[in-house]
Amino acid sequence: MLSRITSLVVTGVFVLTLGLVTAFAATKTVTIKVTGMKCAKCSASVTKALKATEGVEDAQVSSEKGEAVVKYDDEKLNEAKLREVINGTGFKVAE
Repeated sequence: MLSRITSLVVTGVFVLTLGLVTAFAATKTVTIKVTGMKCAKCSASVTKALKATEGVEDAQVSSEKGEAVVKYDDEKLNEAKLREVINGTGFKVAE
């Protein structure tokens, strides 16, 4: 009986710890200005490149607004890498 209670307590502590660790993994959203996009195909190619990047959860790119709104896991990726990916498509991140 005591080992069963101990097992339940250990399991409970593990679940709580896992929950806390997951809570610290933050999803961030950033808006990045992009120059050179003229049409929907331009924004589609930037969107495709961003979504293919590990850690990107969502990307909405608008050639009309000249921006990319990217939702990403900041433990796997940072804003500098996102800018690098965009620049790699042939379009340029506005400074």
